[in-house]
Amino acid sequence: MRIFGFTILAVLLLSGLSAADEFSSLVEHGNSAYREDDYKSALEYYHQAEVEKPETPELDFNIGTVLHKEGNYEEAVEKLQRSMVTDNVGYEAGALYNLGNTQFRMEDYQAAIDSYQRSLELNPDDVDAKYNLELTRIRLKEQMQQQKQEQKQQQQQQQQQQSQKEEEKEQQDQDQQQQPEDEEEKKDDQQQQQQPQQIDENDMSEEDAERILNALRDDEKDVQKDLQRFPAKGKYGGNDW
Repeated sequence: MRIFGFTILAVLLLSGLSAADEFSSLVEHGNSAYREDDYKSALEYYHQAEVEKPETPELDFNIGTVLHKEGNYEEAVEKLQRSMVTDNVGYEAGALYNLGNTQFRMEDYQAAIDSYQRSLELNPDDVDAKYNLELTRIRLKEQMQQQKQEQKQQQQQQQQQQSQKEEEKEQQDQDQQQQPEDEEEKKDDQQQQQQPQQIDENDMSEEDAERILNALRDDEKDVQKDLQRFPAKGKYGGNDW
C-alpha cells in the first residue's frame, strides 16, 4: 500500500516558510534522510524542527509517516490525526489515506475503512485508496469469521469443561454415598466372623442329615446297653453282705 511522502510539505516550505531558515533546513534534512530510508535520522530532524515551530500540521504529517515506517503505529495515528487541522482538502485527503494505512497495519480494519472512505470523499480519483478500501473490507470479513470461529471453539471448550466438572461432582457424590455402605458391609462381615458358625438345616444335604440321624440312633443304642448292663438300685436298698 502507498504511503504519502513529503511533496505537500516541501511546497509549503518553499512558498510560505522560506524565511524560517533553521526550521526549513531541519525539515529538508529530515526529508533527505527519509528518502534514503534513514528513518531514525529523519525523525530526529523533524523533532528538532518541532521545537522551532510546534503544532505544525505539515510537520505532524511527516512525523506520523516516519513513525508508521518504524512500526510505531499508535503514535503515528496520534500525529496523523493532529495533522488534519488544515483547510487544504488535498492535504487532508492524504493524511486520511496515511491514517488508514496505519490503522490497517494495526488490524483495526473498521477504522481503516472509515479513513479510506473519508479520503475518497475528498479525493474520489485516488485509485490507491479505492484498492486499499476493498482490500481492507476483505480483511475485515476474514477477521470477523475468525472471531466467530474462535468464539465457537471457546464455547465448546467451556461446555466440555462444565460437563467434565459435572461428571467429577457426580462421581464424588457416588463415592460419598458408597463409602458408608462399604463400611456397614465391613462391620457386618466382622460380626459374622466373630460369631460361631451355626449349621443351617436348609444348607444340609439329605446325606448329611441322614448321617447325623444315624449317629444319634447309635448313641441312643449305646446308652440303652449301658443301662441294661448296670441296673439301677432301689431307693432304700442296701449293700449285700
